[in-house]
Amino acid sequence: MFNLDHFIENCTGQPASAVQELLAEALRDPVSVKQALDAVAPGKDIAKASVGDMVYFRSPTLTILKAAVPPKFKTPPHNHNMWAVIGVYDGQENNTFYRRRGSTLEKAGSKDLKTGDTIVLGEDVIHAIENPLDRPLLAIHVYGGDFLDTSKRSVWNPFTLEEHPYDFKVVMDYARQLMAQ
Repeated sequence: MFNLDHFIENCTGQPASAVQELLAEALRDPVSVKQALDAVAPGKDIAKASVGDMVYFRSPTLTILKAAVPPKFKTPPHNHNMWAVIGVYDGQENNTFYRRRGSTLEKAGSKDLKTGDTIVLGEDVIHAIENPLDRPLLAIHVYGGDFLDTSKRSVWNPFTLEEHPYDFKVVMDYARQLMAQ
């Protein structure tokens, strides 16, 4: 049975590779992960939750949160400027990766994560995500820093690939435009 407190304790001070091993082990039983995380916030409707509502642990060196991504949701390209380990416990997360090319971006590959899959994103990764399904995507995100401090992050206009300082309202505006296409 997945225990969130033990998971947080075991992740603290660990590199991304060790966190990925811990998360992969936990996701051998995705139902247990879902039950444990739902028990932390019983009665919450994930469709109405915000990222702040789903943070389980936050420190200057580690953030652990539940990502609840609505059906058909798409993000613009963005970075984290810290390593991240993503583990899907219900649904699918399609990642498109980018690399800098001068003052713009170019696509550099993709990776689709399904229930039970994990991925490590390095500090310099730029990606966009999409939930291609007709139901919410649920994942654990573990970051090697304070994910909610967005002062050093960027978001790119998904149509022009111009870089801008990260702003959640801008991200959501771009997301609405992408989903309207």
